[in-house]
Amino acid sequence: MNTIRRLTILAGLSVVVLAMSASGVRAQGRALSVTNFSGTFNLPFDAQWGRVALPAGEYNLYYGSFVGGTKYVEVEGKEKGSLHILILAGAPIDVSTNARNSLVCVRVGNIGIVRALEMPQISEAVQFTMPRGAMLTAHNGRHHGSTQIAEAPMLIQRIPIVRNSN
Repeated sequence: MNTIRRLTILAGLSVVVLAMSASGVRAQGRALSVTNFSGTFNLPFDAQWGRVALPAGEYNLYYGSFVGGTKYVEVEGKEKGSLHILILAGAPIDVSTNARNSLVCVRVGNIGIVRALEMPQISEAVQFTMPRGAMLTAHNGRHHGSTQIAEAPMLIQRIPIVRNSN
């Protein structure tokens, strides 16, 4: 059993190393990708971004695409030893030309949830999935089951992103 596990890990690592060497990985660590947008933001509250919980603080943000077209967002804290995450971007959405570069968050009670990333300077915006268990709908209590009757009230907050000059 240990031999099979070791061979599986070795095969997976071999594929990654081969792919990285074949495409010429950039020294910055964003393997097999192109960065289209980078900036910094200050998150004033703890927030949930997909399955990852981000504490309040300052972050660097990189938006780009992997070879093959899959979009991603990379977020790293500015403090030494802080969080570094990679999130696959969600569905593209329309972005207003009057908008500013920002993270769009919704707040339901004490919970902050990152819902979208708007980057009008590159004419792109993406929406992210809700984390599991997040309830943004109200239900009719008279019916057995869950009949949605309305969206629950929420506060929408935009966190500005200062674009890095490239």
